[in-house]
Amino acid sequence: MVEGMKSAKDVLKSMRKHARRLGYTVESIPGRGKGSHSIWVVLDADGKELGRIGLTGHSGDMSHTVTRSNEQALEGLFGKGWLDK
Repeated sequence: MVEGMKSAKDVLKSMRKHARRLGYTVESIPGRGKGSHSIWVVLDADGKELGRIGLTGHSGDMSHTVTRSNEQALEGLFGKGWLDK
């Protein structure tokens, strides 16, 4: 389980790092999400979506609930505790 809260910037940075390690890419889906929120997906080499998360567009830490939800959404892809590695 993730330790504490993370900012959207921290989550995206970690997501990109783990995706690169596995040969995947990370992209934003334009026009998705409400207000300042955005949807980010992990894609394999063929462009197939492997996972997605929603990130807030404001500065500062996301709530523990949102941070944990994002970690769980990609746990099957990146492994348990990926957000703290």
